[in-house]
Amino acid sequence: MSASASGYRFAMPTPHRNSAGEARAAGRVVPDDLAVTGWDDLPDAARLDLTTVARSLREQGAACARAVLGGEPGTRSAPWSLVRRGSTRP
Repeated sequence: MSASASGYRFAMPTPHRNSAGEARAAGRVVPDDLAVTGWDDLPDAARLDLTTVARSLREQGAACARAVLGGEPGTRSAPWSLVRRGSTRP
């Protein structure tokens, strides 16, 4: 964890697993002092009340396959959505 002008910044492959606890240990309040987000909406995200970006690996794989196989232009994306929970402010 390193201090920055906007608060704290974490640089680890899975920051959500420890960052909220580290922030609390440093006297910070999540989400008032620090917003914590995750990726892929993993099963632990709901238990941790973690805001995440959800995406379908199946849909992403299908979009990649279409692109490689010469699919129609514009078919190179898969839907993503933000799953808001208590680790960020609304």
